[in-house]
Amino acid sequence: MFMQSYRTIKDIKLRDAWLKENGYNPSTFFDPNIDANYIRAIAASKQLLTKHKHLLATKQIRLLEAFNKKSTIGQMYQVLNLWKKIYRQIHRQK
Repeated sequence: MFMQSYRTIKDIKLRDAWLKENGYNPSTFFDPNIDANYIRAIAASKQLLTKHKHLLATKQIRLLEAFNKKSTIGQMYQVLNLWKKIYRQIHRQK
């Protein structure tokens, strides 16, 4: 059986707490089967809803909220495209 030191266990708990605070599931975050685009889409949806909600239409907000509840591959690409669109819009305003 693999023994872990107290320091390692403490570090793992701190890491897991940080992941939970930022909206990630620690048990699936380090799974190599998760596509990098999925993680990017989760981060993008949370950032759009928290920082840039004022730039979104009602339909777009519903898309992001639905994606956060239950994600699909199609929604993932829609979220990434929306994120790209909003960030282009922000860049043009500067």
